[in-house]
Formats: sequence, C-alpha cells, structure tokens
Amino acid sequence: MNEMRERVMSLTNKYRELITAARAARVSDLQVKEQNGVLHIEGIAPSEETKQKLRNLYERLDSDGSGDVVMNITIPQRNGQNN
Repeated sequence: MNEMRERVMSLTNKYRELITAARAARVSDLQVKEQNGVLHIEGIAPSEETKQKLRNLYERLDSDGSGDVVMNITIPQRNGQNN
C-alpha cells in the first residue's frame, strides 16, 4: 500500500507541470486521478491550440514513453462536430 501511494505521489510530481498548465489554461472539468498505477488526466480545453500545447508538454515530460498517463483532453463541440 505504501509503495502504491509513493507511486501516485511520484506520478503527480512527475506531471505537476502538466497539471499546473492545464489549470492555467482554464481546462474545465479537470480531473486528475490515479487508477491501477496510471495517472488519468481529463478535461475540456478551451481550444484545439490549448489541447495541442498540453499534448506537447506531456510528450516532453514523458520522453521515455512510459505510458504512465492517460490523457483525455477534449475541446467543446461546435456546429454539431465531435472533437
């Protein structure tokens, strides 16, 4: 149990810059939670540009491709389009 808690804390620390950037970019309905050793980050970005900036930041922070984050950032639907 202690090991799992440390892993969650280390994931949160590893991706703190991403979480902070999402908050600063006003990602709505932002949820950050750990499940089975993976950090899940979900929310609605105000624009495609914001979504891409967060994706680029994630790729920089996870340059080794560890796969310890699932990021589901969407953008608002407009004109009946699904994003």
